[in-house]
This record gives sequence, structure tokens and C-alpha cells, in this order.
Amino acid sequence: MFIRAVILSAVLFAILGVIYVLLDSYLRWDTIRQLERRYAAGEGGGVNREDFIEKGLATYERSTEKKVLMGLFAIPLVVIGLLWFIAK
Repeated sequence: MFIRAVILSAVLFAILGVIYVLLDSYLRWDTIRQLERRYAAGEGGGVNREDFIEKGLATYERSTEKKVLMGLFAIPLVVIGLLWFIAK
């Protein structure tokens, strides 16, 4: 029973990891695309393109969107761990 739970948890962790990486990659790509559009529209404020995008990505890393994405990864693992602990 314990081995089965460990294997199931490892598989779930791997699946959630892949989903997280894919979603994070997509959201970063979309953020870069939006920042490039904003820079092309003249919102650069006198800084070069790379610095503008780097600053925008730093803002993305601290955003609520990124934290919700981490929750997508962490919450199912915590719930399964709690259910396993309670059932034992």
C-alpha cells in the first residue's frame, strides 16, 4: 500500500511538473510578446528593448499570475499528502 502511494505521488509530481513548466513557458512567452508590442508602440520610456523586456519579466516573476501557477503545482500535492496522512 505504501509503495503504491509513493509511486502514485511520484507520477502525480511528474505530471504536475510538466504542466507547470509548459504553462510557465507559455505565460513567459506571452508576456515577452506583450512587452515587445508595448515597446514597439513607444512605451519604452527611453530604455533599450532588452532592458524593457527584462524589467517586464521581473515584474511577471513577482506577479499574482505566477503565484497562482505555483499553487496549481503545490495544492494538489498538499491535499494528497493530507488525505494520505489522515487515512493512515
